[in-house]
Amino acid sequence: MELVDIFPAFGLRIECGPVTLRAMREADAPRVAELASGGIHKEGARPFLQPWNLSETQPLLSLQFYYRTWAAFSPESWTLLMAVERDGVMVGAQDMKADKFAVLRHGETGSWLGIPHQDRGTGTLMRQAILTFAFDHLTAVEMRSGAWADNPGSHRVSEKCGYVTNGYQLLERQGERVRQDDFVVTPDTFVRPPHEVVVTGVEAFRRAIGLETGR
Repeated sequence: MELVDIFPAFGLRIECGPVTLRAMREADAPRVAELASGGIHKEGARPFLQPWNLSETQPLLSLQFYYRTWAAFSPESWTLLMAVERDGVMVGAQDMKADKFAVLRHGETGSWLGIPHQDRGTGTLMRQAILTFAFDHLTAVEMRSGAWADNPGSHRVSEKCGYVTNGYQLLERQGERVRQDDFVVTPDTFVRPPHEVVVTGVEAFRRAIGLETGR
């Protein structure tokens, strides 16, 4: 028996032109943590609730987060962690999370890229890849995303992928009140990538989240 037989999420791989999303494994954690430690946003920007990538304890906190996420995975509530590579080089991470997906058929995405790998269109391609997977292989009816009002880069990626505004929330960020803009994309508004998306490991993953095989 292989590890992927026990935890099918580890068998997922999504290829979209030069970008590949593959299920993050324990061996990837040091590489991803090191990449994040080098910075994932420009000086002065605050795209996350906490400046976690600038913390001295970030590698340990990331590893703890990965283990908690893997351990908590269930058909009722799950988060899919994907390491992102471009032309074989690790560049960032993409995730998709959902609750009661088998019934509701909607989820939420989140992502980041190391600073040296930004502004090359990779953020758009990796989001389009995970959305193609959600719509075409998991039959999602909508996917959601959120970004702070002062994070224009994330807004641009959402717009390029076909998201439309879906309200906002006022949240606390590092001691300040900040508006988070909410977005939603459906199969009808989705702007597909210019490359074919090839997914492997789908059927086992579908069973793991409570979906029947096939469509």
